[in-house]
Amino acid sequence: MPGTLLALQLFLILLPGFSAAYIVQALATRRSQSDFERVVEAIVFSFVIYVCYVPLNSGRLPFHIQSDPAGKVNETVLWEPAQLAWLAAVTVVFSLLAVAYTRFDANRVFRWIRLSERTTRNSIWNDIFESEAIDGQPIQVDMADGMSVLGNLLYYSDVADDASLYLTEASWVDADGNTTLIPGPGILLTKSSGIRSVSLLNPAEETNTKDTAFGTKEQAEKSSHNSFCPSR
Repeated sequence: MPGTLLALQLFLILLPGFSAAYIVQALATRRSQSDFERVVEAIVFSFVIYVCYVPLNSGRLPFHIQSDPAGKVNETVLWEPAQLAWLAAVTVVFSLLAVAYTRFDANRVFRWIRLSERTTRNSIWNDIFESEAIDGQPIQVDMADGMSVLGNLLYYSDVADDASLYLTEASWVDADGNTTLIPGPGILLTKSSGIRSVSLLNPAEETNTKDTAFGTKEQAEKSSHNSFCPSR
């Protein structure tokens, strides 16, 4: 078999793993990977997919190698279209399970039996916002210049290195506790804003704070039930 054709056939054999890795990368928040790590992951995914696929098809692969008994024609890989549909289905199911494993931190099982202390997520930034924050989570963001912003969390960056947040119904809170409503739909706080810490506030107490013009900064801090610093 010519080298180019052989390489193409090998790529097709590993394509389920590359497809699964692409789907997981697109849907799950994970740390950045080098090209080598992506290739290794795709190969591992391909192996697992075939391990799941073969028992479902009576031990048959979706391809077979055809050779010429006379030796006049090079060996080639022939694909079976009907089996490819099953392979695609197994690949999709495996990919979604891998996304769920990452999204819902299935590593907690290994932490429970003390085999690991790691989560499946990118950083503590993702752990907090994906596990602790609710939809429209009221938060207080303390800035390096002493100002704070109160608002409802709508979007946050995928990685802690970016450390960006978008808040709706936001208000500035100065060092003396005075509040100023920010006009418009919301405010985008980027890494250059100098975010020092983020406090997750109790929704009910946050609503009461807004009804009284947000009260004082000290009252807002008392209503927080969790806070963390995004810097690493």
